[in-house]
Amino acid sequence: MSDEPPKGWASIALGDLFDFKYGKGLPQEKRNSKGLVKVYGSNGIVGVHNSAVTKGTTIIVGRKGSVGEIHLSNESCWPIDTTYFIDEFPAKLPPTYWALFLKSLRLGQQEKSSAIPGISRNDIYAVEVPLPPLAEQRRIVAKLEKLLGQVDASQQRLAKIPVLLKRFRQSVLAAACSGRLTADWRAEHDLDDEWPVEPLSDFFEMRNGKSLVATKRKSGDIPVYGGNGLMGTHNAANADGLVIVIGRVGAQCGNVHYVTGKVWVTDNAISLQGKEEIVPAFYAFFLRSLNLNTLSAGTGQPYVSQEILGPIETPVVSLAEQQEIVRRVKGLFALADQLEARLAKAQKKADKLTPSLLARAFAGKLVPQDPNDEPAEKMLERIRKVGPRIARMTWIKRGKDNP
Repeated sequence: MSDEPPKGWASIALGDLFDFKYGKGLPQEKRNSKGLVKVYGSNGIVGVHNSAVTKGTTIIVGRKGSVGEIHLSNESCWPIDTTYFIDEFPAKLPPTYWALFLKSLRLGQQEKSSAIPGISRNDIYAVEVPLPPLAEQRRIVAKLEKLLGQVDASQQRLAKIPVLLKRFRQSVLAAACSGRLTADWRAEHDLDDEWPVEPLSDFFEMRNGKSLVATKRKSGDIPVYGGNGLMGTHNAANADGLVIVIGRVGAQCGNVHYVTGKVWVTDNAISLQGKEEIVPAFYAFFLRSLNLNTLSAGTGQPYVSQEILGPIETPVVSLAEQQEIVRRVKGLFALADQLEARLAKAQKKADKLTPSLLARAFAGKLVPQDPNDEPAEKMLERIRKVGPRIARMTWIKRGKDNP
């Protein structure tokens, strides 16, 4: 920390407080799946077993793989050999405080190996850390648990919004393509409330696209579209005008894209060009509302074809109403886009809250200091009297990370 620690705080190397012990290997085939003891890897719980390696509350630190990840087990557990663990807390140091503190250090940034990500104990032991009085550590834990719980609840609520927006867009398309969205417009214009239907093939000329591998594309300004959308550009076209492009096969099956002007449609897509004056954007919305991948054929790789698309019952809608529907759908989709942009900003702010709270906590700025607290130096004297868990000079002299 750049600021001076608050009065009553001390400074100490992590190696003078804790022993970061090596986890013990436990292959999956040797674990007892009926056991009640949690098995931890660098990225969290990876299974269960019937016996433990640690004694009581344990902090697990990712050593290999998910380097620097911190986990807290409130009971004895089995950390495997991709981890370090702490299960001894001198002077009754609160494990939750130190788990949160270690998380704030982002120890993964300490890793030195470029081949296999890992972190040395010596690197961890050398880190100087601020040490609050014991009573203040407990107050910090209580405050952080309350605030971090609120942050987590907020993040969970934010995480639900993309699903709601997806449902909103689907509902808009369903209302638009069933006539519900413009029922008031038809009433105002004294039009029939029911739309007749005709086969999709009556509205569109359908063609399979043509292969165009990346190595054969030439520089140009004509977009190349496949089932996943825009794939690049070319100097020639195989479709022109207002074109709907539908993914034909595999994971792209049923995707619907709308293109204006000249375009090259690849062989994993089908192009639809209007036979008469229509608003293709309306029919693109209609086709998206159908979830065409559910109409796909094939027991292996799904696909749609002209034979599948042609007979689809398609509403006959006046040109004016098509235009009105497109206007309303675009307006509602723009609203959803605005909400998504606001959501992204809110998520960024929420993601910054936890690091900010931890930084304030471990700089002595989250809870008030109490002059009646026993100074941290007194606590250190008790720790030193019984002997530190790590003889600091010993591991410095070793010059290497030995178990």
